[in-house]
Amino acid sequence: MPVFVGFTGICASAILIHGLFTIHGWHSWEFLSLLLVAVLTSRLKIKLPGLNGNMSVSLPFILIAMTQLSLPEALAVAASSIFVQSVPRGPHKFRPVQVLFNVSTGVVAAELGWQAFHRGSALHFNPALPLLLGCAAYFFASTIPVAVIISLTENRKAFLTWSEIVHLSFPYYVASTGLASIAAAIGGQANWPMLVGMSIVMFVTYRSYRVYFGLVGSSARASLTTAQSFKTKSANAAS
Repeated sequence: MPVFVGFTGICASAILIHGLFTIHGWHSWEFLSLLLVAVLTSRLKIKLPGLNGNMSVSLPFILIAMTQLSLPEALAVAASSIFVQSVPRGPHKFRPVQVLFNVSTGVVAAELGWQAFHRGSALHFNPALPLLLGCAAYFFASTIPVAVIISLTENRKAFLTWSEIVHLSFPYYVASTGLASIAAAIGGQANWPMLVGMSIVMFVTYRSYRVYFGLVGSSARASLTTAQSFKTKSANAAS
């Protein structure tokens, strides 16, 4: 596990250094707006049932940053929001290695998503294709490393872990991609009415996921309790 985390951190560091050399002007208003909204919404996070991981509702704003801002700005939005998302709540202990891995994975995913989107745009195909390419690249680059690290720490099969993550989060990625496409169709600029509207949509999505995952967790606990009760009764009857 330390080798994989270290490799991810080195890749992210190289990407950040490369990003610093590509700075050629900032979209100050759009950048600051997306950065603020992404950081604030990153605290609305949901624990994935059955997995040691969570997701937050800041994803649409990271995708918008990938498609509307320069590479350094997109990396800054992704790294900042994922760092804030990784800060634990309440009595949970802050784990620097875990935060490093989460931020590094987000930086790598944002870089690949940004490159996929802009290289797709250069081909002058259907305008929707570059967005799909960018979001798909971000999706695979952000979920596969998480599945690998969970499989290493919990002795699980990586592909099965990844399929569980996809099953739980794929609708969320589809919805986030849809919001990013709406933002592009509106005019390609992150203005406050649009960002506030999207924040409301993602808050409703967050509440829906909490209810759904709560029901899933309650059902799993009820099934476990029933199974344990059945075993106890069977053991008592046998004795």
